[in-house]
Amino acid sequence: MAPSERAPGTTVPPVGRRDAAMRPAAAAVWEPEPRWVPPTPTPAERVAGIAGGLFGAASAPVVAGPVLGAMSALGPRPSRRALDAAELGDPGWFGPDSVAWRVHADPSMLVAGIAAFTLQALHPLAMAGVAEHSAFSEDFLGRTQRTGEFVQGVVFGSSARAERLCQVVRGVHRSVVGIGPDGRPYAADDPDLLEWVHLAEYLAIAAANRRFALHPMTVGELDRYIAEVAVVGEATGVVDPPRSWDELLAALEHHRPSLAVGEYAARGIAFLDDPPILPAVAKPAWRAVWAGAGACLPPVARRLLRLPPPRPGELAACRGLLRGFANLGGEPAELAAAKARLGLP
Repeated sequence: MAPSERAPGTTVPPVGRRDAAMRPAAAAVWEPEPRWVPPTPTPAERVAGIAGGLFGAASAPVVAGPVLGAMSALGPRPSRRALDAAELGDPGWFGPDSVAWRVHADPSMLVAGIAAFTLQALHPLAMAGVAEHSAFSEDFLGRTQRTGEFVQGVVFGSSARAERLCQVVRGVHRSVVGIGPDGRPYAADDPDLLEWVHLAEYLAIAAANRRFALHPMTVGELDRYIAEVAVVGEATGVVDPPRSWDELLAALEHHRPSLAVGEYAARGIAFLDDPPILPAVAKPAWRAVWAGAGACLPPVARRLLRLPPPRPGELAACRGLLRGFANLGGEPAELAAAKARLGLP
């Protein structure tokens, strides 16, 4: 059933033949996934977050410069955009009262980006487009930065900037066509693939926020957030993007039969598991962030990747690291530019 034909809030069974004589193990695959709501932090994780935040605040005057200087070796931090007089006073597609502004201002977005790529990689045709049309392992930082600029730019940018960013993405997608390793053709502007990339991106952001943000979204705010970011999906070509958490889960259920750990996905995830571009001193921090990203994946993804239950110590370390970084790195450049555009403190 096409995405535009789904009734809001419904769960779509996998497409194909359902055989009454199917073996129990196979029949279990056809059963809809239980409703999943991303968990919030445990008490131990909250304590670690408080400790990390206090450490970051106390040590910021001393260590912020060296830490941010070391990070510059991994790629330049985004600089604040110059103000355009024509954009002054424009709140953009969301504005400061939106859930999206609060969600995208939190350092949990770092974990979200890693989780989003991992989830998107589980669709073989989507990953084929990435592997065959972008130098992921050779230009990991550049690709990550460009994706971050888009995700943050459409939320904090002016209406005109958000529209331009979406037009650029649509233009890039038109040239991404090919034949996947299994012989199936793919096109990045195929509505089904566009829906998959959209839902994986915002599912990961929502899950990371629920687990690692200073003020995690409530269940009600999950619905509001997914409804807000639907405008981004529409602007990038998604047909009838989900507008509630249940609709997003229904879309995930629709794509579930297509998910697999193919060769491209295995190579991409192996790269993330131990990035060769990271210096040895940064590896322990990366292990915590990588564990946090894995904890943000929905059950079907964790099952396909054969991930063990996340270790409490790693998740506590991830939250502590993110909360500490919040006091070292300052607010996102796109948010600072948006505040300046609107005359906000």
